[in-house]
Amino acid sequence: MAAPQSRLRLSETQFRLLITSLVALAFLALYAGVRATDTGGDDPVTISGRPDVVEHVVPGAGDEVIRQAELGIDLAPGYEASLAVNGVDIPTEELRLVPEQNQVFFTPAEGKVVEQLQAGPNCATAVVWRSAVGPDTADDKSFTWCFEAL
Repeated sequence: MAAPQSRLRLSETQFRLLITSLVALAFLALYAGVRATDTGGDDPVTISGRPDVVEHVVPGAGDEVIRQAELGIDLAPGYEASLAVNGVDIPTEELRLVPEQNQVFFTPAEGKVVEQLQAGPNCATAVVWRSAVGPDTADDKSFTWCFEAL
């Protein structure tokens, strides 16, 4: 003869309280996970103390990239820039300009002034000016960031 099974039965109120608690715990765990995620957005890029000028650099300062990686700068509205890599000025015709988004990029390739990044540390320099004023004025700012090429 089998022993009778005892079953725990929850009232409707207890069941709703249990479900509500589990949902709240799930949201709390999700919130904690999002807060613990490092997005790298805590270090604003600055140009001569002007974080309102540069929004983003590619690659980020200290990043590791391949030797043919694209590099560039994303500027605030109303700014333009030229680029140099390891002291070599990049001609305008070799830059990829995205004027609608105030972005300037360069990708090393065969036949360009920089065919590939050097293995190890590399530095990019952007000379930035206001679009309304133009380049080569006393208001020009320069910004240099360095990264590693593998």
